[in-house]
Amino acid sequence: MIRVHVSICLAAGLTLLTPPAAHSDDAGAPAAGKTVTDGEIFLDRSPSEELPDWLQLGGQIRGRFEGPSGTSLVNNSSDNYYASRIRVDLGVKPFSWLNFFAEGQDARVAGYNTATAPTTLYNPMDLRQGYVVVGVEGSWTVRARVGRQELAFGGERLIGPADWGMSRTFDAADLSIAHGPAKVDLFAGSSVLIDSTRFDRHKPGEHFYGAYSSIGNIIPGATVEPYVLFKQTLLVKSENGVVGDALVASPGVRIDGKTTGRLDYIAEVLLQRGSYSADRVAAFGESYVAGWTIVNTALQPRLSAEYSYASGDATQKDGIRGTFDQFYPSNHGYYGMIDQFGWKNLKNWRAGFDCKAGKKIKIRTDFNEFYLATTQDSLYNSSGSSVVLNRKATSNHIGSETNTVALYQWTKVWKFGAGYGHLFAGDYLKQAKVGFGYTYPYVMFVGNF
Repeated sequence: MIRVHVSICLAAGLTLLTPPAAHSDDAGAPAAGKTVTDGEIFLDRSPSEELPDWLQLGGQIRGRFEGPSGTSLVNNSSDNYYASRIRVDLGVKPFSWLNFFAEGQDARVAGYNTATAPTTLYNPMDLRQGYVVVGVEGSWTVRARVGRQELAFGGERLIGPADWGMSRTFDAADLSIAHGPAKVDLFAGSSVLIDSTRFDRHKPGEHFYGAYSSIGNIIPGATVEPYVLFKQTLLVKSENGVVGDALVASPGVRIDGKTTGRLDYIAEVLLQRGSYSADRVAAFGESYVAGWTIVNTALQPRLSAEYSYASGDATQKDGIRGTFDQFYPSNHGYYGMIDQFGWKNLKNWRAGFDCKAGKKIKIRTDFNEFYLATTQDSLYNSSGSSVVLNRKATSNHIGSETNTVALYQWTKVWKFGAGYGHLFAGDYLKQAKVGFGYTYPYVMFVGNF
């Protein structure tokens, strides 16, 4: 079998990659009851009789024009550039229980206005994925996957590929066991660092471990996903400058369901406890999404609302670290297509509307309000890095963001889209003297062959 997938996106905004657990092609932020994250929609892979069944070939070409104004929270410049991404896939399946897969990726950018393009856009040909899968299927399905790979669990708020940019992978081992409506994944690994000057390698001194389960039939119409994650980081500094190691445990649960009256919902809550050098960790995160399909017609008009919270560190040098660790998330579809914020010291309210304007057109619009959980901690970007710190601020209002995305599926091969996002700076950013906002328009097309 030959698989050929060639896609070209000319965009500066948002299309979404559905993780393996559930498939969707909604534009914009994830809707309640649907598991989506940032990246490109994979639409079609056509089989061919030209190659034997045990050999699979695939490829992807993606291009994107971006024209942001205010290229970050601390930079008021504008830019226009073209980003390309090429992937080449090879799969070999000599036996039903054994599979080998390798994927190379080449990403480049033209017209970027600084000498060094960010790692989210530039990394010449490198190994993106390379793994082996051993497994058997039956009343019990057991599969082990070892090597460089994508990992995506639940709504990907904690672990996902974040595929809109360079796309994240992990050097990891994942053992999956499924029986009836229940499944559990046991995994361990380290995030891969993008490095344009050398072969990509996993992040030294940082490892994560976990167990993520999914159980149906406990709650009518819903799936319950209990999990526990562990993150180990070497040589970190406590609030008082003591160097040591960190080990944080994050037990949590996610519930994804539908009820009568065309209602759907998602709820996720987790705690974080452990040690961060000499400090004790005490952090918390939660998110709630509710959706209502107004009428059951072909247009599927739907309203949604969301609230999410991630704790910050409200008191300095007290020996307690309250900053939530977002792990390795796909934030693009949650906190606005502009990609300025992470699930860390953050309160977010979102209202959205989406519909199908005909069989081939999807439209989505969202409005977000962002606040810091505490002004005594930083404002963190989508990668989890501190970008603004103003402990003297009298307001915790970061800003308001509006996003609108339209996608037109012309044929199975061709898709077109356009979108616009703008961040209106709030008093917190203005008091930190970075209150110039951010604008992000885009147009795109995708071709799959």
